[in-house]
Amino acid sequence: MKTKIDAAVKFYQGKPAIHLNGEPVTPMLYALTDKPTGNRSFEGISGYNTGLFAEMGFRLFQFDVNFNDMLFPGDKLDITFAKKQIRGAMDLRSDCAVMLRLHVNPPFWWINAHPETLTRFADAETVPLPDYLPKFRGYIEDDLKPRASCSYASELWYDYMSRQVERFLCELEKTPEGGRVFAIQIANGVYGENHYWAFLHHDPDISEPMRKRFAKFLTEKYGGDFSSVQVPGIERNTVSCGIFRDPKKERLVSDYYECQHKTVTDSILGFAKLIKNNWPRKILTGAFYGYYISVFGRAAAGGHLMEQELLTSPDIDFLCAPGAYNKSCREPGGPGLSRGLIESVTAHGKLWLDEMDQPTADGTVLGGMYVFDKPTSIQNNRKCVMQSILRGAGLWYYDFGYLFSAGWWEEPEYRTDIVKLKALADRQFHQPHTAPADVLLVFDTKVFLQTATSSKNDPITDEISVNITPVAAYKSGAAVETCYLSDLFYMPLDKYKAIVFCNCFYMTERQRRKVRETAGKNGRNLIWLTAPACTDGERLSVDFVSEITGIQISEHSCVLLPEITLDHTIGGTLGGLIPGVKFNPNSPEQKSPEITQTLFSPDDPDAVCLGKYNADGTCAAAKKEQKDHTDWFFALPPTEPSQLRKLFAACGCHIYNGNDDATLAGAGLIMIQSRDGGEREIILKNKKPVKFTLEPSQTVFLDERTGEILL
Repeated sequence: MKTKIDAAVKFYQGKPAIHLNGEPVTPMLYALTDKPTGNRSFEGISGYNTGLFAEMGFRLFQFDVNFNDMLFPGDKLDITFAKKQIRGAMDLRSDCAVMLRLHVNPPFWWINAHPETLTRFADAETVPLPDYLPKFRGYIEDDLKPRASCSYASELWYDYMSRQVERFLCELEKTPEGGRVFAIQIANGVYGENHYWAFLHHDPDISEPMRKRFAKFLTEKYGGDFSSVQVPGIERNTVSCGIFRDPKKERLVSDYYECQHKTVTDSILGFAKLIKNNWPRKILTGAFYGYYISVFGRAAAGGHLMEQELLTSPDIDFLCAPGAYNKSCREPGGPGLSRGLIESVTAHGKLWLDEMDQPTADGTVLGGMYVFDKPTSIQNNRKCVMQSILRGAGLWYYDFGYLFSAGWWEEPEYRTDIVKLKALADRQFHQPHTAPADVLLVFDTKVFLQTATSSKNDPITDEISVNITPVAAYKSGAAVETCYLSDLFYMPLDKYKAIVFCNCFYMTERQRRKVRETAGKNGRNLIWLTAPACTDGERLSVDFVSEITGIQISEHSCVLLPEITLDHTIGGTLGGLIPGVKFNPNSPEQKSPEITQTLFSPDDPDAVCLGKYNADGTCAAAKKEQKDHTDWFFALPPTEPSQLRKLFAACGCHIYNGNDDATLAGAGLIMIQSRDGGEREIILKNKKPVKFTLEPSQTVFLDERTGEILL
């Protein structure tokens, strides 16, 4: 065994994979949290549980490292803590490989000494750091509060921490512990996840460093002198054209958010290159980025909207995120989806890693984490783990157990099932990867620069299109994949029978033309939802909608969300009162003129009407047969699995499962989780029926070719 690791991400059996000294390794890790009570691999409950995972066959580990523990006044660097973290794994397995989550924000003493670097908020005062840090409190615990944190735009912060990261790397790589490091995850922003500071409830960043960065950004984009420009304040939270920003009057807000997101990705790329240049061997670099599902309606304020900057960078090997926190994803019968669009990432040859933090029956103190009894928890965790593997990605178990001290999975029943899951993942990892999807869901990021920043003013772009419709699609019984609109032409389009444009409301003229020319062929079905291509960033136009859909479209003024009744082709209703949407069209407040929206109505004699607005009987959904493909249009997104099942079947897609179960196919497997259980008949792609009985909440894995139940 080599004592020093060379690491690379290369394709293996049709999917991106970690290679250590040339050997492909199943991408399953065990990870500890940032908390002082649970971040130590070398002692305490967290050290004990690290050992349990080593006994269960895990050789890849991820540990948290923060400069608060290594960098002291006078710029005294002591990397002892990082070495002890790595040594903890080395003492358990000589062949271990360690990923360090390296927080590149400076220690608190430096932040307090440099108030000129701080993030400022349009809606709140920046709160100073406390004079002391309680012994067992994590460094990132208050990241959602508007506390003192360095602006991503601060050159002083970036230059200082670049020097400290370089010092850290140069010292670590010379040690025996450094030889076992295979990856560094760049952490900054809220919880180290590269969300802008306090973004969930506040409006960053009006600091002077950001103002200067914004002025430079505008000069590079438009030319001219913008030296006196100010960052938009709370006016960024209002829109004037229904759910859309006025492209002329509100362009400064759209430009600001574009600048903010580019500032974040520039910093990630800068640190990634620095790491590559200061490590003597091949090392993997990556970051939390690519969050899309479950960003709580705040994608513009602090989500991840510059995907291509990282996906096309030679200095980024992997991206990662926790699983989607939506109840509909994590509850029994839900698909347990990643927050990221995995297939876009793998199309670029990058590895996607999920942070699997679904609690066990022991629960957690974190809000919004859904907890179930032990038998249900075991079955539910199966789907949260294996959805990553089925989609050609990987994951780490992130141990929040026993109040952040680790221990979620130390009970024998959990460990027994983890061993089974790892064996199944290892088996499928070394077989050719299959991806049998007939359906591609396409999503945009730039649309969030052009639409409202909250679901109160816009319940469609994020809340329904991103967080409800995709979950229904994964419960439709069809095999589904996802991608960014910016990656549409990286995808193997020939295999898809239906492409659903979920929230692609922003398209340039070039995009409109290329989508029609490239996607609309070979008998494919293009499914257009709500307001496709409605804005190009210069103007809003119904003509754009007609052009992209191939259906003559008229404007339809209404109050969100109108109710639409579909005919027997798809069935049911759209809009109205949708469970889970924080928007009530029957509320007097939300019937105010500010919430009036221009939606769209097919007005084409060659199209077949499939549904009508209840209020006036105007057409709201239609289908049109074109020369070499079929266009479908729905004024609001379908939200029920049964609706999408009928739609996909009408498009010629294979339906594995006629029930509303989570159904995912890939990596040679079909994974099904049922909420209520009962008799099932699964139809394989070779038309073979497989019959069995599911218990409530049960998760099963079938061989994709034979139908044999493997677990």
